Amino acid sequence: MIQSLKRTFDILEYIASNGNLVRVNDIAQALGLQKTTVHNFLVSLKQLGYVEQDEVTPRYRITAKINQLDFSGIPYYDLRNKLKPVIERLTLESNETSFLAIQMGNYFRYEWKCEPARSLRISLELGKEFEMRHTAIGKVFMAYSPHLSNTVSKGLSESEIIAQNKEMKQILERGYALDLEEYEKELHCVAIPYFYKNRIISVIGLSGPAHRFGEKEMQHMVQLFKTII
Repeated sequence: MIQSLKRTFDILEYIASNGNLVRVNDIAQALGLQKTTVHNFLVSLKQLGYVEQDEVTPRYRITAKINQLDFSGIPYYDLRNKLKPVIERLTLESNETSFLAIQMGNYFRYEWKCEPARSLRISLELGKEFEMRHTAIGKVFMAYSPHLSNTVSKGLSESEIIAQNKEMKQILERGYALDLEEYEKELHCVAIPYFYKNRIISVIGLSGPAHRFGEKEMQHMVQLFKTII
């Protein structure tokens, strides 16, 4: 076992189970560590944003950032059932293919789709992993994850990185991403983040032929999504 990792979690667990407002001395005595050792760990945790020091007393507490590590309560098993009516409504209103996608590290996967009853439609492959680059879905996940954005940026030129960062900022501001024939010629796609407890857990989107599914139609679907979700 890596001792430094164990000590990190020992310190966090002690703080959490002992009032979440403790002194360096308290931690050191309870865990049998030197005060300087505990202090160094707390300084690092503070710099990372997982603990903070009380404004009045020299005590430490865990911050809300620690909650970002907990995915145990995310209802992935119920996601399809909950969003199925939403996706069906989007397809009904737009007469285009709508879908639900989830992130899998540096890739994403279509979990569910709803196709319109028309001869010319977009067909999506469920269960397959897709790369993030040049897709509206990937852009949404990247916009909300600097780590993912940096990973996808590897190999890009400086001007491409600047353009990508600008687009990520725009996505965060407007709340959706567009793919205008980037991933596939004559195909347009719009993707919208779906949040659970202020955390993005999936993406809802629509795809259609470029000649009939333009920016005006896509923006209309974004507004509809926001009213029914």
